[in-house]
Amino acid sequence: MECPFCGSESVVKRRVGRRVGGAIGTAAGAVAGGSAALSGGEAGAALGTVIGGPIGAFGGGLAGLVIGGLLGAVVGGRAGEDAGAVVDERVLDPFVCKDCGRTFRLPICK
Repeated sequence: MECPFCGSESVVKRRVGRRVGGAIGTAAGAVAGGSAALSGGEAGAALGTVIGGPIGAFGGGLAGLVIGGLLGAVVGGRAGEDAGAVVDERVLDPFVCKDCGRTFRLPICK
């Protein structure tokens, strides 16, 4: 692929929307996963109490919260990246020329 402005072949994808969407999705997913994991933490605490007493309850609750937050972050990050990729392709100029610095999308009609 070559730059439609200067003809250079030093063209790369910007992926701005994908990076921003992934970061926002990861943060939102971690919060949502952590809050949803509170019920999982309660279940882990209840199970931990039966198995290991108070220390087991604390460990089970903490494990449920951490695992829920991590899973939420992964799922949210992936969803955010996918949404950002759509924004890259349909809204933003997804390509940048490394030589002239101009951004563009294909096809360019002159």
